Amino acid sequence: MKTPNSTPITATALALRWTLAAVAVLVLAVAGVIIANRTLFSPSHDVKELQQDLANGEGAKALGLMQATVPKGDAVALNGEVLKRTQKGVTDFSTDKAQPVKGNKELRTVTAHYKVDGVDKQSTYTLRHIGKSWLFFDNWAFEPSTLPSVKIKANTVNEVTVNEQKIPLDAGVSTLPVFYPSVLDASFSTKNFAADTRGVVVTAPAEDPVEIALKTEPTDAFISAINSKVKKYLDDCASQQVLMPSGCPFSYNTSARVDSSTINWDITKYPTIKVSYYNGSWVLSPLKTSAALTLTEQDLRTGSKEKKTVNDTYSFTAKLTTSTTEVSVVPVAGGQQVAQ
Repeated sequence: MKTPNSTPITATALALRWTLAAVAVLVLAVAGVIIANRTLFSPSHDVKELQQDLANGEGAKALGLMQATVPKGDAVALNGEVLKRTQKGVTDFSTDKAQPVKGNKELRTVTAHYKVDGVDKQSTYTLRHIGKSWLFFDNWAFEPSTLPSVKIKANTVNEVTVNEQKIPLDAGVSTLPVFYPSVLDASFSTKNFAADTRGVVVTAPAEDPVEIALKTEPTDAFISAINSKVKKYLDDCASQQVLMPSGCPFSYNTSARVDSSTINWDITKYPTIKVSYYNGSWVLSPLKTSAALTLTEQDLRTGSKEKKTVNDTYSFTAKLTTSTTEVSVVPVAGGQQVAQ
């Protein structure tokens, strides 16, 4: 039904409308392809996908994506919960636009920016164009590489803790292949020895491993145990009512006659315990102790008796045999080891 003001639509006008609509759809489709190609099918997107795999602890997936070779070592940080922990400190991850590589039109580099404990860091990845999907979408692949590794060194102990995971040491060393970026924290704590946490941030592959050298320190319990053993040794020496206690650092010489019942040794100052690591073992610094001797001397010519008190300082050493839980202290007096 026609209205007074209606105008019939001609076939030409209808065709034009359909043509314009088709062009608009085509333009939108092309724009969608371009946007998708620049985002979902871009080198930067692959880098973001890799980082997401690492954050999820999906090491096998990440390794396949990177086409990376794993160097020799303990692979505990390459998958699961330990891998997740290496990524906890990585925040604000973003990527720059892919950049062409001079001399090779198939390669692109992507620089990722992130923070570790508030400090700006970055890593760079290289990807190669390997063709197209559905005629329109670019495909990219990471250039094959070798993962970096971290070498952890510690003396005295046979295992350390890395990102909450116990790691065995072989001759005081363990090497861990890692992805990048990765944040690794290492420490250990035993009854006798401990090392404060030390960490590294791995941001790129490297020919040589990144090192974490843990500084071993004796614990208070270790020093206390040595102190108790040394104190007992000296107290046992002081309990001998003789002028030259057997196997002990102190002695007294006199030409007078002495009744042994009057002899009394008393330790007036015990040694200060200082332990250091030297030439592959823990050693005890030379020890000094002070003792007071009271006794009654009888002059052999006159027969007179005199009560005397003698104060002196004496030196000795002791050999340590240690483990993470035990310690043996063997005093050395007069050049001879004293059985304990």
